[in-house]
Amino acid sequence: MANESIDQLIYRFVQSLLQQQTSIGELIRPLDQNLLRSLKPLLSVRAPAHHLTLSPFICISQSRTSEQRETIIERQLGSDRTLFDFLKNYLDYVANVELVNGKESPNGPNQHDLNFELLLNVYNPASNIFRRSDAVFFTSSIQHLSHALVHLAITADKSRQSNKNEKASEAARQMTTTLGISCIDRSVDEPSKRRAAFSLANGLFKIYFFLNNMRLCDTVIKNTSNVIHQLETHYPKSELVTFYYYLGRLSLYQRRLHQARNSLQTAFDLCLSKSWKNPASLPLGILPAQGLLNHFSLQDSLGPVVQAVRTGDWPMLADALDKNMEWFRSKGIYLLMREKLEVICWRNFFVIAAGLQHGKRGMRLSLTSCVEVARRVFMEETIDEQDIECMACSLIDQGYLKAYVKLGEMIVFGATLPKIESVGHHLSDGIQSRPKHATPGINSSPMSQQNSVEMPNKPKIGFPIKGTGKPKGKNRF
Repeated sequence: MANESIDQLIYRFVQSLLQQQTSIGELIRPLDQNLLRSLKPLLSVRAPAHHLTLSPFICISQSRTSEQRETIIERQLGSDRTLFDFLKNYLDYVANVELVNGKESPNGPNQHDLNFELLLNVYNPASNIFRRSDAVFFTSSIQHLSHALVHLAITADKSRQSNKNEKASEAARQMTTTLGISCIDRSVDEPSKRRAAFSLANGLFKIYFFLNNMRLCDTVIKNTSNVIHQLETHYPKSELVTFYYYLGRLSLYQRRLHQARNSLQTAFDLCLSKSWKNPASLPLGILPAQGLLNHFSLQDSLGPVVQAVRTGDWPMLADALDKNMEWFRSKGIYLLMREKLEVICWRNFFVIAAGLQHGKRGMRLSLTSCVEVARRVFMEETIDEQDIECMACSLIDQGYLKAYVKLGEMIVFGATLPKIESVGHHLSDGIQSRPKHATPGINSSPMSQQNSVEMPNKPKIGFPIKGTGKPKGKNRF
């Protein structure tokens, strides 16, 4: 190889692309610090003679300037503009990007933008290469490029502290096209372009959550529907975990709690032991064991919340949520927790007031006596019978209680008390997760009729504080 000319080495490199050598993916790694460190000096300083024995790719990089590189590459690839543009732009990216430890360390927002634009220029011809029928070998390369494009786009938008997020939007547009190419591959041979589907889908999920555009997440799910059946047999575990994690977050955002729990539980079961558990089970009345909270250092954040839900102590719950508001907001669950856990506290108010926690069934609760108890519990003297009727009707309508209201007189409870976990289960639809296995440390059984409510030892029992204005049916929650 030492006696070969640069033209010959470029020709050998081009032939390796056309012959579908998957090893090209080891050279197309835009965030690989070691690779960039070895290539960057060769793009500006003529390499020593012994570097000629390394690889055709490094030999291409002997040229000192972009114009010289372009001349050499064009002489061999002028007839194939797609390969020419890809190779030229990738070398320009390597020469000009600023990376430290695999992350960019540029001088101000302009360098962040430059990093993204450099890679975007690479991604466009790369996507065109991936579109070719014989481009299965390019699958790992497009995955590496897509991962880097997501990272650089989000970083560039964050550096400008603007709400426009133009870079992330552009990256999403480019990757949507590539995802379509991957998903519509009908090749019966493996590996195929379909192997990039969920890597691209996870990148799009990350962008859409960054853009707070959940509507487009449904488009990603629809695009991957024809390969979802292969998710657990043909894809790395890391992609499974990420995909189910985003499915769970999306379902949580859409208030499909049962589907959210199934997806998040699947992701958690597949995770390493050091991974965190998303507290999606709390709104379903499924409480984590104390050991689980301690293991993941969640006692300070979730311990008081779990205790408040277990006892129905709304003041304690509200205080725990507000005290750690920023933590819950950073996880995207503050409003969900406050909304759904408040409903459980309303339910427990009627359970305790009617004595249902002691196993009694068919109880009748006078509205007059219920008003008196509610005023003491909520510390709100303006509560009247209409408020109680609205609360009860809302809980009955949502399925938290089996009862009926005799207007102006009493609430008559049925013979059974619905389990919190079963409420709204019929609303779960869409993609179903695989069967779950019990996770050590989690009390996977729902709060039973006997243990779902515990009477606090202190005389004053805390429950939801009445808001401004009277509750309006189920919209109150």
